[in-house]
Amino acid sequence: MTTSSDTLMAEATTERPHSTTFAEAPRVEGASEAEGSALPLSGVRILDLTRYLSGPYATLLLAEMGAEVIKVEVPEAGDDTRHIAPLQGDVSFYHSTINRSKASVELDLKSEEGRKLVHAMVADCDVFIQNFRTGVAERLGFGYDVLSKINPRLVYCSISGFGGTGPESRRAAFDLIVQAESGVMSLNGEGDAPPSKLGLPVADLTSGMFSVHGILAALLKRSRTGKGSLVEVSMMSSLLSLSVYNATRYFVTGETPKRMGSRHPGVVPYGQYAGSDGNILLSTFSDGSWKKIVEAMDRPELAEDPRFLTAASRVVHRDACDALLSEVFSGFTSEEIVKRLHEAGIPCGVVRNLGEALEMEAASGSGSITDVEYPGNVGSIRSVRIPIKFDGEWCPAKPAPALGQDNAMLDRYRKP
Repeated sequence: MTTSSDTLMAEATTERPHSTTFAEAPRVEGASEAEGSALPLSGVRILDLTRYLSGPYATLLLAEMGAEVIKVEVPEAGDDTRHIAPLQGDVSFYHSTINRSKASVELDLKSEEGRKLVHAMVADCDVFIQNFRTGVAERLGFGYDVLSKINPRLVYCSISGFGGTGPESRRAAFDLIVQAESGVMSLNGEGDAPPSKLGLPVADLTSGMFSVHGILAALLKRSRTGKGSLVEVSMMSSLLSLSVYNATRYFVTGETPKRMGSRHPGVVPYGQYAGSDGNILLSTFSDGSWKKIVEAMDRPELAEDPRFLTAASRVVHRDACDALLSEVFSGFTSEEIVKRLHEAGIPCGVVRNLGEALEMEAASGSGSITDVEYPGNVGSIRSVRIPIKFDGEWCPAKPAPALGQDNAMLDRYRKP
């Protein structure tokens, strides 16, 4: 069905006019007035048509920096992540993590009413974000060409797997697929083992973060020009951008980087070494680091070994250097090694599992881990905050919404 832009704009008439700066908007229900006004994105309203991880992670960051995020979900079922186990009470750990601090409304996006309500809400929002497969938003009537006519000041963000153009653009994409096709997996793992995916969903998370960068830049531009922008981010380009110097090295030399585990192609010693009770990881870049390491480990005589005197010579004799350090470290616990090397000014750390790292951070009192209180049978869910502080204060983390808990806000967009 085709509809003229004039008709769409008439359907989307709302009570909230836009100014040339970030428009004022009420905070998500439950936020205090003082708390909302103190956050940098207070007054920015975002219509969120994303699901799974990349888009919801982007809108989580925006929400907890103060934006009002209105998450649109499928009636009755909601976002698929609501059903990922384990659940605490009736709340999925997955969904609660990435959808905190948002509002939730239910809309059938394939229906005429759903389309009209989205158009009406777009006229009342600063940002629209979707991560449909390329072409789906346009088929639903939510493409940039349509929505930018309804609201010329709209910042429209589209997250895709492989971009909006080209032969791969309409492919469905999940994090694992993009890790494989981007070459990221080819760099992960030991050299004699098959490629391995990273333990974190880096394609989803980086595309979400880059989307936030683009949205904030577009809002800044709009504050100067009064005009919105189209922001496009793909998971594929996000991961390729992380290759930075590896990509340039390939283009310059034609050599494809190889898997090296924790090691570095041009620095020795660098990487993971075993103590008597666990592993440590150290990073050295200066010629003088070798002398500091062996003296700290009570082996000063090794400082004069000609094979290891310079950074360049240590790369040539990598295997011998690594074998010797492994033998030296085997007589000490990982904590003892790190204490000695730290005092010598060598960057190093214990290789911990995630549980150990989380418990250590919680015990540190930094405030980066918080308990989010949910109503009913859910209770408290411990979560990691977004890693940003403003004026010495962490951004507040509020519960993820129940499905459709904010449906009442749709009434102001319905015509009598």
